[in-house]
Amino acid sequence: MTCQGAADPSAALPVSRECRTLRLRSVGTAPAASVRPAPTGLAPTGMEESALTPPTQPPSAVVFDCDGTLVDSEICWHRAYTTLFGHHDRVFTPDHHDTLIGQPLPVVGRVLTTALGVPDHHGSRLIGDILDLVTAELAAGAPARLGAVHLVRELAALGYPLAVASSAPRDLVHQHLAGAGLTDAFTAVLGGEDADQPKPHPDIYLRACAALGATPARSIAIEDSPPGVDAARAAGMYVIGVPGRPQLVLASHLTVRDLTAPHLRRVLGLPPAAPTARRAAPTAPPTSVAGEHRAAH
Repeated sequence: MTCQGAADPSAALPVSRECRTLRLRSVGTAPAASVRPAPTGLAPTGMEESALTPPTQPPSAVVFDCDGTLVDSEICWHRAYTTLFGHHDRVFTPDHHDTLIGQPLPVVGRVLTTALGVPDHHGSRLIGDILDLVTAELAAGAPARLGAVHLVRELAALGYPLAVASSAPRDLVHQHLAGAGLTDAFTAVLGGEDADQPKPHPDIYLRACAALGATPARSIAIEDSPPGVDAARAAGMYVIGVPGRPQLVLASHLTVRDLTAPHLRRVLGLPPAAPTARRAAPTAPPTSVAGEHRAAH
């Protein structure tokens, strides 16, 4: 995987030491008693909708995760993990990816010590190693996910209250949004340091809804990872899952392949996307319309 080659790339800049400190400080382990478990038995089979009725349309708010949802930074994390595992003569597998995606850093450290066969006290060093590696990958920029920029712009133009709720440091989230040209689209942008407990605890989603003056039960979250889906469900929100890998099963109420899906638009109260127009007989030289058929992001 690479971090290049998409329209509207999100130019993620290197993570500062201050950001790392904030992230490490903000991602403690949520006590089990304080987390309402996500309901079971509602995970869709394949990319489809469950029987749960979406909130009234339009929803009170739409809250997006960032990494892996708005921007495909998971590509960069995958390359970083692959490099780290290679340094330890191990192979980074899809199962490792699915275990690590969306996890707070203390959990990442514990998973890495087990997977790499090193003593538990090396967890902090491995966290530092993976942050150094992913910083180098993110410096090249992470592409926006298919349909992300168009969807956010459409929702913003219609007056939907929008927020971002990410486990990443807030500065890094702002860098992703700036690279995608979406800085002005969100009323609230929350990072890992803005929540007392990390995902899958509902704290960050409850805070995002509060910042928008929205009722969680009438709001929609869009997520790509199991911890994020669980967090939004625990907050009482309707959750749309957009996994980066089709094989990743999410306990979301609706699971779609990307942010252009017709089911997603219907749940959000948006009209069907206009079909791609057939090209009519040219009335001008072909070079005059060459730029009209670039993929939108």
